[in-house]
Amino acid sequence: MTIELALLGVSVGTLSGFFGIGGGTVSVPILLYLGFGIKEAIGISVTQMVAGSLMAGWLHHKNRTYKISDVKYFGYGGIVGAIVGGLLVKILHSSILEWLFLSIVAFTLTRLAFSNPVPTRPEVVHRPLYTLVGSGIGVFSGMLGVGGSILMTPILVSFMGFPLKKASAVGHFFVIFSSISAFSTLLWLGMINLKAGLIMALASLIGTVMGIWLLHQIKVTHYKQILVVFYIVIFAITAYKLITG
Repeated sequence: MTIELALLGVSVGTLSGFFGIGGGTVSVPILLYLGFGIKEAIGISVTQMVAGSLMAGWLHHKNRTYKISDVKYFGYGGIVGAIVGGLLVKILHSSILEWLFLSIVAFTLTRLAFSNPVPTRPEVVHRPLYTLVGSGIGVFSGMLGVGGSILMTPILVSFMGFPLKKASAVGHFFVIFSSISAFSTLLWLGMINLKAGLIMALASLIGTVMGIWLLHQIKVTHYKQILVVFYIVIFAITAYKLITG
């Protein structure tokens, strides 16, 4: 299982860096196939996201993709939301979490498919709004073991005038706050498989570097097309797993 987790970590890290996601959208369904339960899969996924998001945040900071002075307010809201979401994991039935996860992927896919990768409106700069948006997304992040960027990216592009690649990078930055908060909460609740999580986390660092490099090489129109296909695949895998049991 160590080799499988390491390979999954590298793969998830690459996809995470390229698509600006925490990695839970990929790792949770695959961990289910590897035999982990949904709650254990969420804990492993969150552990990987802490390492991957910190690496991605450092790389994007070097590239000056965004201004931390503004986008950090998304993260502040995410901390509170992720704590609430982590507590809800302990209460809610596994089947509810699985179907909720599928619904989030469906929403993201729909928004991205009809969004314009090039902004058609001025970029919204409003720190209190950033905090509010971050709080709401953080709840889902803590509950579902996803970093939150699966929701953050389409919201920033569709409603707040962010360019697609910048929205992707900001979503990854948000994952730093939400994943650390969710990890701390789940660890306190005894729901983290540290060995499996650390294997994935360390391997994902390599993939994250590769993914962000690829992100800067591709045209934005092609990037959107690949992003939509990616979400279709994740939706199909998760739906199949839930329907077939």
